[in-house]
Amino acid sequence: MGPRLLFLSCMAVATVGVALWLAVSGLPDGEGAVRQNSLEERVRRYLIAHPEVLNEAADAFQRRRQREETAARIKVMSELKATLRTTGGLPTLGNPGADVTVVEFFDYRCPYCKQALGELQRLVSEDKNVRLVFREFPILGPDSLVASRAAIAAREQGKYLEMHRALMSHTGALDEKKVMEIAEGHGVDITRLRADMEKPQVMAKIKESLALAGRLGIEATPTLIIGDEVHAGYAEIAILKDLVGRARAGCKSC
Repeated sequence: MGPRLLFLSCMAVATVGVALWLAVSGLPDGEGAVRQNSLEERVRRYLIAHPEVLNEAADAFQRRRQREETAARIKVMSELKATLRTTGGLPTLGNPGADVTVVEFFDYRCPYCKQALGELQRLVSEDKNVRLVFREFPILGPDSLVASRAAIAAREQGKYLEMHRALMSHTGALDEKKVMEIAEGHGVDITRLRADMEKPQVMAKIKESLALAGRLGIEATPTLIIGDEVHAGYAEIAILKDLVGRARAGCKSC
C-alpha cells in the first residue's frame, strides 16, 4: 500500500470514527449502538458516493506537510549557514574568498557523484567567484567509508584532490585493495596513509558531515547546498549556474 492510499484509508477510518463519536457520545448504551450502526452506514455510503472528499483531504495534508518540511529546512539552513560556509579544515576547490559556496555531500561509490565531478569542476573553472567544499558522505557501505578515510588522510601528504579525482574516475569495485593501488599510483606513501587513516580527526570529519546531513534531511548522493537551496542528485552545468545565480542574488555571502 502506497503512502497516499494508506493516508486515504486512515482518513476514512478517522472520519467515520469522529462522526460516530460525535453522534453517539452521551447517549444511553442501547440507543447509542442503534444510532452508531445507522450513522456508520450513512457515512460509508457518503464516502463511496463522494471519494473526492478523501482526495481533497489527502492533497491538503500533503501541501501542509510540504510547507512544514520546507519551513523546517529553511530554519535549519539558517542555523547552519555559517557552519556550512566555514570549511573547518575541509578540502576545497576554487576561490577561497568566493561570494558563493557550493557544498557537496558525496560518496565515491555513487555513479552520479562520479558524473557530477566534471560539471562541478567546470563550474569552478568558469565562475571565478565560486568555492566548492567537499564533504565526505560515505553511505553506500564499508568500502565507501574506506575510500573516504583514505582521501581525507591523503591531505596530510597534499594529495587530497589527486585522490578525489582518481577515486571518482575509477569504475568497478572500490575495495580497500583498489583504494591503496590508486593511492600508490598517485605518489601517496601507503604506510603513512594507513597510519593517518587511523587518526581520530579523520573519522571526526566524516561524523561531522553525517551529523549535518542528518539535520538537513540529506539521504542521497550527490547532494549540493548552494545558498539556501538543497539540490539532490546530479546537476548539469546550466542548473549549477542557475543555482549559483539565485544564491548570489539572494544574499551577499552564500
